[in-house]
Amino acid sequence: MNKISLAIFQEDCCGCHACEVACRQEKPELSDGGLVRVVEKSPWYLPVYCHHCAKAPCLESCPVKAIYKDEEGTVLVEEKECIGCRECVGACPFGAMGFDEERQVALKCDLCKSRRQRGQAPACALVCPTSCILWGNTTELLRQKRFPRAHGEGSPDSWRNQ
Repeated sequence: MNKISLAIFQEDCCGCHACEVACRQEKPELSDGGLVRVVEKSPWYLPVYCHHCAKAPCLESCPVKAIYKDEEGTVLVEEKECIGCRECVGACPFGAMGFDEERQVALKCDLCKSRRQRGQAPACALVCPTSCILWGNTTELLRQKRFPRAHGEGSPDSWRNQ
């Protein structure tokens, strides 16, 4: 299985909110705006997004199994099955789950599944002016120089300087 991932390098985020706007444009049905949010935090901006966790707390907390993983490892919500209990919203350690009050369903990033099926990049990664949002095959992303932790190099301070 080729797992795909989204990687966001907060130290490169300029706080332009282009990812938020792109998400809102891609998913106009979202009553609460985009699913990627950028929160101003000193000294960096902090993008809040779904990590598509290997052991996803949102998935594990869903009492009706409306949250599942697809063959690429993307954590998805089957809205027709969602009962609107919001257990998944509280379970997400990243604050990345949303909730549509109007439709009473949980919402989360699907890595722009419909765009990917057409051979296009997720909207947030496509519009990022600093290229701090990357997506692709998880193994390939981890091989990139921007991921020294995967190779056991240095300390967090040295990662920023590479």
